[in-house]
Amino acid sequence: MKQRKKVWSMMVIMVLALFMGLAGCGKDKASGGEGDKKTYKIIMTHELPETFFKHKYMEKFKEIVEEKSNGQLEVTIHSGGQLFKDGEAIQALGTGSVHMVWPVSAHLEALNQKYGIVSLPFGLNDKTILENQEYRTELTGLLNSFVEDKGIKVLGLMRTAEGIILTKDKELKNLKDLSGLKVRTVSGQVATDMIESFKGSGVSMPATEIATSLSQGVIDGVNTSPDGWKDVVGSSAKYGLVVPGMQLFTYSIAADKAWFDGLPKDLQMLISDTINDITVTQWKESMELDKEYIEKVTSDWGKVNYVPESDVNDWKKATEDVYKKFEQRHPDALKAFNELTKK
Repeated sequence: MKQRKKVWSMMVIMVLALFMGLAGCGKDKASGGEGDKKTYKIIMTHELPETFFKHKYMEKFKEIVEEKSNGQLEVTIHSGGQLFKDGEAIQALGTGSVHMVWPVSAHLEALNQKYGIVSLPFGLNDKTILENQEYRTELTGLLNSFVEDKGIKVLGLMRTAEGIILTKDKELKNLKDLSGLKVRTVSGQVATDMIESFKGSGVSMPATEIATSLSQGVIDGVNTSPDGWKDVVGSSAKYGLVVPGMQLFTYSIAADKAWFDGLPKDLQMLISDTINDITVTQWKESMELDKEYIEKVTSDWGKVNYVPESDVNDWKKATEDVYKKFEQRHPDALKAFNELTKK
């Protein structure tokens, strides 16, 4: 009798243990359990040193999305062109070897010239970008529409810098001072058209050749950024000219569209929200860095002139030709951009 009770008790214990084990397994596999959460990798790349501010913001992006996704997103950042240079990374989107890249916007203009709307003179301004969330969202959507057929998803814009025109030994003060000058431009047709609207000639060359070419007289000037003057052009340029509001250089935050669309909706939202928050913070910091870099240059070797507000309209009038040329090539893109700007 005692033996039968003992056997019965053992059977009950085994059944309970089996039931609890199945219940536990069910919890692991259920949609709400911890055991079923899939991990999604984000491979990011850029061509700059880790000391550059863009890398710092990639690290911030990594920190936020990994924490808020509870580990579902795992971010790996390859800096200094170890994996790809930015132009190569754009081409590699869709292969699975890279998921996100934050290149200068001109790289996307090379895929579709309509993307040049972000480079139109007096087209973007700091105040609207910072204060109008709806504008940022719609602008991102418009830019995305230009490249989504290439398998690219545009998630936002970062501010690179306000443009500055440099010369070796000719002090620039007004519009006519640029007439006849050979000026190395940033990439893209719009940038070249702008220099030509000032009666100058746009010249394309690698950044590594700028300082030597300027010193040897191959070019007369450089259209660049304050940090470009400080770190690339250096003392080979003595003078700088800033036309307030005329040039805002940007980075585009681009992702593999198929990869992004394949993420769960909550992770898509997390990535989009994080980028929006980061870009607003970065935009403000970039404005401060422009001032810091110019102060550094002017304290060491250079002089900067700012076109007074009373003369800015003359520059706007000169750049009307840039808009006319762009409209001839891409009337639908310019119409959409103008409608967005009017709103």
